[in-house]
Amino acid sequence: MDYFIMTQDRLLDEHMIMFDGLRSAFRTLEVSKDRAQEIKDFTVVYVEGKDRIIPDLIDRPVVLMSDPLKKVIEMYDDDALFKCVVLAHPAEEMQQTYWLLLVDRLECLSDLTEYDPWGRPSRIIIDRKMAKGHAVFRIAGIDDQRLVINLDIAESILRRDLWGISLEPLESKEEEEI
Repeated sequence: MDYFIMTQDRLLDEHMIMFDGLRSAFRTLEVSKDRAQEIKDFTVVYVEGKDRIIPDLIDRPVVLMSDPLKKVIEMYDDDALFKCVVLAHPAEEMQQTYWLLLVDRLECLSDLTEYDPWGRPSRIIIDRKMAKGHAVFRIAGIDDQRLVINLDIAESILRRDLWGISLEPLESKEEEEI
C-alpha cells in the first residue's frame, strides 16, 4: 500500500477565513482520540474575513474537514473519530459544518528513515507491515503533526470534487524489500 501526507493547499493561505483569536496559528494543534471525552460533540467557531474561502481541508489550527471529505475518510477507516464544528461568520450570515478529526499516532517508521543532524526526519519511509490496516494516522516518533492517508483515500479524494487539498507521496517499504 502507498501512503501520502495530506495537507491544506498552502496557496490558499492568503485567501482563507480567519479563526477569531487564532491569527498566529502556524502549526497544527494535535488532537488524539484519547482526548475525545474532553472535547464537546458540537462546537461553534467564529470566523472572519470578507470574501474569504473555506477549502475541504483546514489543517491549522486544528484539522477540520468538510462533510464530503469526512465521508471519504469514513469509507476507509471504521475507527475514525470526529467531532462536529460549525464555522459561523455572523457578518456574512454564513455557517458551515466541518468535522474535527481525532487521530492517533502510529509506530510505522522504517529503519531506513533518514534524519538530519538535529534528529528531524529528512527522508520519511513508512514500514508497510506496521501501517497495514490503518487508513489515516499521524507518524509516531517524529515531531510532525501532518496526516498520513493510504492510497485508497488519496484516490477517492481525487475522484471527487474536493479542493484545497495537497497530497505528497511518502516512501514505503517492507522488510523483504530492504
